[in-house]
Amino acid sequence: MLKIKGAEDLNGFLDEGTEFSGELRFRDMLRIDGRAKGRIVSDNTLIIGETGQVDAEIDSGVVSIRGRVSGEVHGRQRIELLSGCRVQARLVSPKLLIEDGAFFEGECQMGEPPEDHKPRDGGGPPPSKSDS
Repeated sequence: MLKIKGAEDLNGFLDEGTEFSGELRFRDMLRIDGRAKGRIVSDNTLIIGETGQVDAEIDSGVVSIRGRVSGEVHGRQRIELLSGCRVQARLVSPKLLIEDGAFFEGECQMGEPPEDHKPRDGGGPPPSKSDS
């Protein structure tokens, strides 16, 4: 489970009763306990607290969810579905943690990108004559 070192690690906080709509970008760590709709982007950590309700396209390094999420979630490092969360979304991440008591309905894509998306490094088979 994600451990928060201290409040100094938080870059932002949307408390319960706060609503946001649009594109949100942040550095470091953001916690949402209110409502957010739109697009959320960061290279770092997004925490959706137990009262958080997010309907968005999320693209973040780590996404830790204890509240409600719908939409599409890209966790570049990992996605955590914590006990009590309710997630109805498409998840894309190399690592996925699902705690006992979490609810997930949707699609999940994990692991390495598909072969047709990997860069060619010259180590594969030579191209066929039809490729020339």
